[in-house]
Amino acid sequence: MENEKRRKTIGILVGGIMDDFTKLICRGAMQMAKQLDVNLVVFPGKYLNRDLSDNPELRYEYQFGTAFSYARPENVDAIMVAAGSIGCFTDKENIEKMLKEFEGIPCVFVAYKMDGYPCVLFDNYSGIEEGLNYLIQKIGLKKFGMIGGSLDNTDAMERREAFINVLGKNGIPFQEKMYVSGDFSKKSVEAYRQILDNNPDMEAVFCVNDDTAIGFYDEVKKRGLQIGKDIRIFGYDDVIISTKMNPTLSSVRADSTLLGEEAVKMALHMAHGEQVESRVLPTQFVKRDSVGGKDEEEEDSKEKIKTASNVYTGFEDIFYHYNHEKYEKEMKRIFEPFRKLVHTITLVYGEGDDSPENFMEIQTALNDFLNYGAIEYADMNNLLSFFESFYKTLKEAQKDKDDRFKLQEMFSAIYRRIIRATDYRIGSMISRQEKENYEMKLFVRDVLQFEKGNDLSYASMLGNLEWLEIESAFIYTFKKPITHLDREAFQPPKSLYLKAMLKDGEVSAIPSIRQKVSVKNIFDNDFMNREERRAYVCMPLFTNEILYGILLCDLTEGIFANGEFLLNHMSSAAKMILLLQTTEQMQQKLEENMAVLMENNIELDNLSKSDSLTGIWNRRGFYAEAEKLICEAKEEKKSLLAIYVDMNNLKIINDRYGHEEGDFSIKLISRILSEEMTDIGIAGRIGGDEFACLVKYGVADGGESMISRIYSRFDAFNKDSDKPYNVTISAGAFMMPEDDTVTLEQALTQADEKLYEVKKNRKKDVAK
Repeated sequence: MENEKRRKTIGILVGGIMDDFTKLICRGAMQMAKQLDVNLVVFPGKYLNRDLSDNPELRYEYQFGTAFSYARPENVDAIMVAAGSIGCFTDKENIEKMLKEFEGIPCVFVAYKMDGYPCVLFDNYSGIEEGLNYLIQKIGLKKFGMIGGSLDNTDAMERREAFINVLGKNGIPFQEKMYVSGDFSKKSVEAYRQILDNNPDMEAVFCVNDDTAIGFYDEVKKRGLQIGKDIRIFGYDDVIISTKMNPTLSSVRADSTLLGEEAVKMALHMAHGEQVESRVLPTQFVKRDSVGGKDEEEEDSKEKIKTASNVYTGFEDIFYHYNHEKYEKEMKRIFEPFRKLVHTITLVYGEGDDSPENFMEIQTALNDFLNYGAIEYADMNNLLSFFESFYKTLKEAQKDKDDRFKLQEMFSAIYRRIIRATDYRIGSMISRQEKENYEMKLFVRDVLQFEKGNDLSYASMLGNLEWLEIESAFIYTFKKPITHLDREAFQPPKSLYLKAMLKDGEVSAIPSIRQKVSVKNIFDNDFMNREERRAYVCMPLFTNEILYGILLCDLTEGIFANGEFLLNHMSSAAKMILLLQTTEQMQQKLEENMAVLMENNIELDNLSKSDSLTGIWNRRGFYAEAEKLICEAKEEKKSLLAIYVDMNNLKIINDRYGHEEGDFSIKLISRILSEEMTDIGIAGRIGGDEFACLVKYGVADGGESMISRIYSRFDAFNKDSDKPYNVTISAGAFMMPEDDTVTLEQALTQADEKLYEVKKNRKKDVAK
């Protein structure tokens, strides 16, 4: 990262991209990165050394970890490491081992302490103390339990210590049976059962995080226990889903978006070579239905909402999940009618100003508040609690029975409007879900809309990503797929190949000559607009043990909701393209082999039909070719002449002059016969010194002129030859009738018989 003027890039190493904790960190990081004008690349590597022996469906989850290998000094200027999430299934030693891969990169830890590194953490004491004190001092509970996490995780360790210390301060001795370790997930079933079995009279349970608490709900309900009455539960993190549980989950509010924001600032300072100090962020307990005891805090609630001046605190409590820059415009639009609504109700029922204008203002403000999307963004439990406390406060101020009735009517109307708005919101959510499901189906259909295993097929994978709000995406592949096994070190190749990209809504296949990209440039390739600030997620494309490359795309809310769904289908498409490519290569190779085989077969067939000494047809070849010639003559309506030829005096030549001279004579006869048959017939050697010819013949002389031509060729040779012998032949011919009454075999027999007559009546030349 030599150019200091170039926009810095911060890498974020996290667990699963769809985890609530990861989402919040990334949202906070994205918000702060925008303010500071830095690029972000998120690497969702899942969980280090997780034992998946009892989860075969997740056995290849380890491949996500290869994403971390792209966070290199030449790619990122600094990194944020959510080690508590990544390492929730391992120990500190393995986390330290992982960190060695990032030596030379400035590093900030998020929600995790590591010696020698700055970190940003939540106060793991105050919020837990507030929650336990409420249960002990307000409700009077004495029998507690805790479901924690691995004590190699600093958050888990500190939350356990806080639990023990607060109990001690309240005179409740800690016993080991009161604590069990889970794995931070909703699937810590053994921990749930153990804590309940070991503590049958337990009154309340603190869970190390909300995921653990949400999973614990199921086990508690299976045992017929009523949450909030028979057993009280509170968690940690206060994720959005905690407000959607039944009953709503109490939690320690630790807004992880703040962790992301602070970590980006620290990482950027470190990227500029500056020293930074660790930060601890405050937390607070948020009471909901899972701890019960609504009446015990009535006085506190009264103090919170007495006048309209409390509107700011109330608004922050209701909309805290969206109280950051990304939703700044929406929050401003909702806040003003909320302020007017609370202020005007206070004027009417707190100060007695019941003018018609004020009643109209209440209706207008309520309409605007709900119509501007309050229900979409609100924590409904906090919204209803706010109005409930507000109502109780105002009710105390009403001395007249009629005024109290009017107040009740007013708030009943508000609740009815909230219910109707909620119904409408649910209907909108259903419609949006149906639309999303339809768009997902289109994506699944389109991502496999290719028939060939070529580079153009990769472009089809990027053709329908609008439903995920993705505007930029890049598919990189390896030169060849890589086999990567569990617990095996992974080192990316020096270069990857950019096959296709989505840019400004346009999908393009990359020409092969421009595909090769150095691994140091994969987040800053030549096709990207370097003037634009970017926030990407980098995920590996894989199926089972095979890695195909990476998908780099915009980090959007759609990715947080469906990132793994997208990756699974993209990986399947990459596998399909490779299979098609392999099939096409095999098909091409097969066709090439078939062509060679056909050529070889023709050659072998020709060899099997050819005479090895002379090269002309042997008996088999002659008969095969003769059949073709017979068919051809029929079509042309031409006559055929069968000729039988026998060499004279072969034995004498062999005996007197040697077999080489005998072979010479045989070759000479073959050559002369072949030459005479050129374009009109065929010749073959059908025995040692016996030959046969079949020729298209149109002269009605029984073949005499043809035989005479053949004889004259030998006479001419012998006249000019310096051989001590003459090469001579005897020949007989038979004209084949056109009515197919005579076969080739019979015709040659007739020609042979005439040859015999010739031999009998002719004076034989004797070799000198």
